[in-house]
Amino acid sequence: MLGDKKINIRQKEVFDKCFRVYYQTLCYFAYNYLKGQEEAEDVVQEVFVKLLDATESFDDEEHLKHYLYKAVRNACLNQIKLSGIRSEILNNIQKNTLPDENDFFCSVVRAEVYGEIMAAISELPNECGRVFKLAYVEGFSNEEVAEQLSISVNTVKSQKNKAKIQLREKLKGLYPVLLLFLNI
Repeated sequence: MLGDKKINIRQKEVFDKCFRVYYQTLCYFAYNYLKGQEEAEDVVQEVFVKLLDATESFDDEEHLKHYLYKAVRNACLNQIKLSGIRSEILNNIQKNTLPDENDFFCSVVRAEVYGEIMAAISELPNECGRVFKLAYVEGFSNEEVAEQLSISVNTVKSQKNKAKIQLREKLKGLYPVLLLFLNI
């Protein structure tokens, strides 16, 4: 029970699924505005809390997804405004009478592609996925990865190549974008 509202089990299941599906992608989307991981996570969590308390209903999943992206964007802009950071960005946004939907659309596409990439990485075999994340997502060198995982540098190289091959297959049409995202 949140506040005076009772949430039935079905609503909670739908909310939990929605949170699992969209949380990481929305955090990436928010990070593009706020440039801080913790701030992005806080904003996305606040949006989900408001969603849980909202009385609004959604026609379908696309309607919900559109709502979430707009709510996160608006919350980010409010965060920027309230904290006084990035005043130049805020001034540019306020100068334009119409929001630039192309920037919004590009940010949504980047976030969606990021979500697809992260989902594919999570499907890699355990050791292969750990090596790939450390090397390409977190930016560690082969030597640093080898040291962290207590494996040889050659094993790191082998696991990275194996991951690239598997991701190329899983992401087929998105693989060129993966190269841009992770600088492979």
